[in-house]
Amino acid sequence: MKIKVLFASLLFAACAIASQAQGYMDGIEFYKIGQLGNAKELLERNLNNPSTDKAEAYYYLGMVALHQTDDNGNSAPDLAKAKDYFDKGVAANPKNALNYVGLGAVALKQGDKGAASGAFKMAEKNAKKNSAVAIEMARAYYFADANAYHKDIEKLKNNAFKWNNNDPNYYIFKGDEFADAKEWGNSAAQYETALLRDVDNVEAYVKFANTYFYVNRDLAVGKLEELYQKQPNSALVIRQLAEKYYEVNKSKKAAEYYGKYIQHPNHFAQDELRYAQLLFAAEKYQESLDIMKRLASTTTVGTSDNFFANRIALYDLVALEDWDNAVEQGKKFFALPKNDRTPYNEHDYMRYASALQQTGHAAEAVEAYEQAIRLAPENLDLVRGLAESYAEKEDYDSAIKYQLRVLNNAQSDVNDYFTLSMYYYYKAGSASDDATKAQALAESKKYITKADEMQPESHVIVNHIARLEKLAEGENKGGALNSYQHLLRILDAKGDTGSKYDNYYKLAYNYIGFYNLKQGNKEIAKEYYLKQLQHDPDNEELRSFIEGLK
Repeated sequence: MKIKVLFASLLFAACAIASQAQGYMDGIEFYKIGQLGNAKELLERNLNNPSTDKAEAYYYLGMVALHQTDDNGNSAPDLAKAKDYFDKGVAANPKNALNYVGLGAVALKQGDKGAASGAFKMAEKNAKKNSAVAIEMARAYYFADANAYHKDIEKLKNNAFKWNNNDPNYYIFKGDEFADAKEWGNSAAQYETALLRDVDNVEAYVKFANTYFYVNRDLAVGKLEELYQKQPNSALVIRQLAEKYYEVNKSKKAAEYYGKYIQHPNHFAQDELRYAQLLFAAEKYQESLDIMKRLASTTTVGTSDNFFANRIALYDLVALEDWDNAVEQGKKFFALPKNDRTPYNEHDYMRYASALQQTGHAAEAVEAYEQAIRLAPENLDLVRGLAESYAEKEDYDSAIKYQLRVLNNAQSDVNDYFTLSMYYYYKAGSASDDATKAQALAESKKYITKADEMQPESHVIVNHIARLEKLAEGENKGGALNSYQHLLRILDAKGDTGSKYDNYYKLAYNYIGFYNLKQGNKEIAKEYYLKQLQHDPDNEELRSFIEGLK
């Protein structure tokens, strides 16, 4: 199943990394494009590297704490942690202006504008007429309360422009303001202006692509392709391009670029999960399975990563029709600890049920289908599957009940009528009394007649009609003779000289041969048995029988 929809429940929060050689700077880039979790990871990972500017790293760690959100996406700043990082930044380098901006931002969130003004003055003292620092202070006011501090924000923006009208940070901030107002065209225009000032600015490129995606998807993707040509070794750039390919339904292209990205030494488990999902979408099931099996065994049970790795491993095995292993994987998957954040869905149960059916576990398949139907009662495929599972465990009344439910839906088709007729046929064959058998045969005939009207001259349908007539007569009395002769005419008209229809020919010739033998027409019987032998040349018992006919 190609399941962009199924994958809406499977995709994870953005997670990517850049080159180790860039160190903590990668974390800064991720912070600037709004990927706070990845920014924190990279900043902490590289904090003690000799090449790291600790004062700058502490500033961005503080900003991550200041801008963090809760599980529902609501703002949940950790002011104490943010202040601690900014204090450490000041201690690491008292001349670095950024951490004073950070302390001012904390004060603003605490409602102390006086303390904030003092901190900002220290920042200005250490970075005189610096447009980038002015924009950072404007952002601090904006984050605290854009309306209340509108004049302060405008003043700082004007100063930044006056001091350096080529600073891309000025235009990026303006673009962010428009983006918050969902004015995508104006936002993209500001990011594009930033690129005119700094042709290699990753933040501007990514934000332009993300914003212009709402206006012109092809142009947005093209912009990232342009950036990739400039920075082909940037993990962030490769990942962003892969993501955009996925969002425009180019799963194979997305998988190709995610394959490049996943080779980066700093990728995370989540990155591998995304890549494996893309491989699944691109129908590269074995490659996806290889990754998922490893992640299922290396990630912590109870985490989302472990849950999704086990889920897609099941999907891969079902797609590969590796039924025995799919059943074992399904058992493992459904034994995971319950987690409200990663609930099971109908697709999980449906795939597991399919594997159970294929391996003869009819009763367990019924349970799985019933779980799926509770979650998606209008899904006809699930109802069909449940009916089939009941039939496999020879509970024909339940199979009929659910198959009738399928027929009550406008989306039912000829196969559904044929299947219901089959279930009644099985019920008739297993009936312990004549009344039940007769009633089941009548219902089976009713539904196969409807199927025959919907799809006339079908060899499958006519063969089933003949089987019904055979069962109804109890022994070969010729009741199915006309139907088997009709079946032969349909098969001969196909002109297929291969073995595709051998079983149908054998059934028809055997019935007609036996009927004529009982009628005393040995030569006619022999003729049909010889025709049967042409479609069953290895049947030595039949050959001997024919030779014995005198």
